[in-house]
Amino acid sequence: MRIFSSLILLLFLSNLSSNSQADDSQCLSCHADQAMAWQQSDHYKSMQITNADTVLGRFDGSGATYNKDTFNFHSENGKYYVSISHAGDTPTSYEIKYTFGYYPLQQYLAQLPKGKFQALPVAWDSRTAEEGGQRWYALKSDLEWDHFAYSWNTSCAECHSTQFKKAYDAESASFKSHFQEMNVSCTACHGDASGHTAWLNSGQQKQAHAGFSRSLNESGTWTRTAEQRIAKRESPPMGSQLSTCAQCHAHRTIIEPWSLNKTMLDHIQLSLISPPLYHPDGQIKEEVFVTGSFLQSKMHAAGVVCSNCHDPHTLKLKAEGNALCGQCHAPEIFNTKEHHLHDNNTAGSLCVECHMPTTTFMGVDERRDHRFGIPRPQNSIDHGIPNACNQCHKDKNAEWAQEQISTRLNNTKDDHRTAVFSALDQRPWSTYDLSNLLNTETLADIIYASALTRLNTATESAAFQLVIANLKSEEPLRRLGAARAIEALPPAQRPNYLNSLIHDPSKSVRMTVAALLAGSLNDPSMSASQKFDLGILLKEYENSLLINSDNPGIQVALGDLYRQSGRYAEAQRAFGRAIAIDKQYSPAYINLADLYRSMGDEQTALSSLIDASQILPKDSALLYSLSLAYFRHQQYDKGVSSLSIAHELDPSSSDINYVYAVALEHIGKSEQALAILKTYLKSFPTNVQILELSARYNLKYRHIKQALGEIEAWLKISPNDSNAKALYRQAQHVDQDENSPMTQ
Repeated sequence: MRIFSSLILLLFLSNLSSNSQADDSQCLSCHADQAMAWQQSDHYKSMQITNADTVLGRFDGSGATYNKDTFNFHSENGKYYVSISHAGDTPTSYEIKYTFGYYPLQQYLAQLPKGKFQALPVAWDSRTAEEGGQRWYALKSDLEWDHFAYSWNTSCAECHSTQFKKAYDAESASFKSHFQEMNVSCTACHGDASGHTAWLNSGQQKQAHAGFSRSLNESGTWTRTAEQRIAKRESPPMGSQLSTCAQCHAHRTIIEPWSLNKTMLDHIQLSLISPPLYHPDGQIKEEVFVTGSFLQSKMHAAGVVCSNCHDPHTLKLKAEGNALCGQCHAPEIFNTKEHHLHDNNTAGSLCVECHMPTTTFMGVDERRDHRFGIPRPQNSIDHGIPNACNQCHKDKNAEWAQEQISTRLNNTKDDHRTAVFSALDQRPWSTYDLSNLLNTETLADIIYASALTRLNTATESAAFQLVIANLKSEEPLRRLGAARAIEALPPAQRPNYLNSLIHDPSKSVRMTVAALLAGSLNDPSMSASQKFDLGILLKEYENSLLINSDNPGIQVALGDLYRQSGRYAEAQRAFGRAIAIDKQYSPAYINLADLYRSMGDEQTALSSLIDASQILPKDSALLYSLSLAYFRHQQYDKGVSSLSIAHELDPSSSDINYVYAVALEHIGKSEQALAILKTYLKSFPTNVQILELSARYNLKYRHIKQALGEIEAWLKISPNDSNAKALYRQAQHVDQDENSPMTQ
C-alpha cells in the first residue's frame, strides 16, 4: 500500500482548504494500520485526480450515447477529455480532472464554466467482462447531461470529499467550491481533530475521548447464553455513529453542517417512509442510502450499529456469508434448512438473500435492503410489491411463495402492520382504524411517524387527538410526523398546536414547524413574545435553506418563506433563480404565479402560467394551477380543457379529480362529473373528500341509492363526522319522500 505517497498527496491537497481544523495528513503518521485499512475502502477512492493509476476507463476515443448526446473519451499529453456532441452537432470538449468512485461504475467530473464540475451520465462499467462490464455505460434518465442534479457541487461533493464548502453565489449562479481533503478521509467521520492534537501536545493527559467531542466506538458488548436464540446488547449506543454515517448514507436534506456532537436530526432532515422512495411495507424502491431502512429494523431497535457488521475503515463485512449474522443469531437455530428452507451452502441458504434482498440502481449497482425484513409474499398479493422469495424464484408467483411459507414454516400470521402499509400506499383503509392501530401497536419510530402523516386530521377526531398527543412525544421522529400531519389544518389554526414546538430541541422538528408557520407572524392570536420567538425561528429556517440555495426546490422554499413574510421582491428573485437553475421545475412557475396573486396581480399570474405551459405542456401540476387561474377569470372552457389534459396525465390525483368534477358539474356536464368521481373511487374508495362530493352530486341528481352507499362508506371511515351524519339523514329523508305512496 502506498501510504507515504498518499501522505504527500494529502499534504498537497490540504493547501486547497481554508479550514483551520487539523487536517487528515497528521492522522496518518500515528495511525498507519488504520490508514492502510482505509486505503482499501470505497471512501479512499471516492474521488481522485485523473492519472494513469486512477482512471479505469478506456480514453481511446470510444464512448456511448446518452439520450441525444454522444460522449467520446480521449487523453492527450497526460490529460483526460470528453467530447460531447448533441444530436450530431459539432462536439464540445471538456477536461476531466477527477475520477468519481470506482466500482461498479467509475464516473468522471468534467470542468464547466462558473466553477461547476459535472458528474457525467456516461460512466465506465468497471465490473469484469464476464459480469458484463469493461464498457462505457450510459445511465437511464430523461435529464439533460448538464442538469443541476448531476452537478458535483450540488449533489455529490458533500459526501465524496471531506470538509467540503460549496461557496455558491446565487446572484451570479457560480461556485467557488473547495474541500479540506479530496476524498472521504479521517475528519469526515471523526470530526474536528484539533482537540485531539492539543491532547497529544499536552502529553496525553487523561481526557474523555482523547480530545474528540464524542467516540465513534459504539459496537457495544453483546452476550448470548446457551438458552438464548439472539444475543443482547448490555447498554444502548449513544447514537454518534449512526448520526455520523447518516450524514451521507441517508435520503435527506442537510439543514446544518455536521459535527460529531450533533444528533442525527440536528443536521439532516430525514425522508420518511413514503412513495415513491419506498414500497408501502418500507422496502427500498428508489435510492435511499440505507438509514431510513435501517431505522425500521429490529436490528436498530436492539442496538446494532454499522460497525457491528462493517469494518469502519475498510468498510468491508466483518465475516463472510452467514457467519456475519451468526455473531448474534444462534447458527444451530437460524443457519439450518428448517429455518431457511434451502439446502445448506447454496445461495438460497444465505441470510441476506431472504432478509436483505437487492435492488439495482444506476443499471448495474445492486444495493441490499437494510430493513432486515421477513419475506411476506402476501404483501405482494395485496400491494403489488416485491418479495425476496420471488426475486430468486422468478418462475413462480407470489401465491406459490406464500403457500411455501404458510405450510413449510407453519406461518399463517398476517403482517400486523398491514394497515400501516395500506395507508402508506394510499390503498383502501380507514384512517380511523389506522389511528386505533397506532394506539395499540409497537412500531419503529420512522414507520409510526410516516403513518401519522397519513391520518385525516381535518375531519377525524380520533386521528386528530392522536396527532396532538404525539406533538408531545419524547421521540423527535414522532413529533416530526405529528407536525407534518398538522399541515392538513387551515393555516390560521396551526399556531394553536405548533407554538409549543418553536423551541423544540430537534432542529428537524423546528424547521418543519417553521415552514408551517411562515405566514403566522401577523396572526392576531399569537402574543408578542410568541411572534418574537417565531421571528427568530424563521431566521434560523432561512439560514438553513440558504445552505442549499443552488437547488431549485430550496429556492422555491425560500421564495415561499419570503412571500408569506411579505418580502415580495426577494420572493420573486428566489422563484426566478429556481427557474434559472431548472427550467423544467414546475413548482417554481406555480409559486411565482401565487406570488403575483398575493400582490393582487391576477392577470400576470394567469399570463405567467400560460407561458409556463408552453415550456411544460405535459406537467399535470402546472396545468391544474393554470385551470384554477382560468376559473378565477371565468374562462371556464379553457379551464376545463386544461383540467382534462391534467386528468389524463395524472388520473390518480385527488385534487385534479375533485376540481375537474366540480368544473364539469358547473358547466352542466353532471353525468360526466359523476363518472369521473366513480372511476376515481374504484381505486381510492376511502378518499373522504371525493366520497362527500360524489354523494352530494348523486343526492342532488336523485341517485339516492348511490348517495346512501357512498355516505355509508364515508361513515365507516369517519364514524363521528357530523357532516356525514347530517347528509345521511338528508338522503334518508329524500329516499323516504320518493318512496312514499303519495309520490307514486
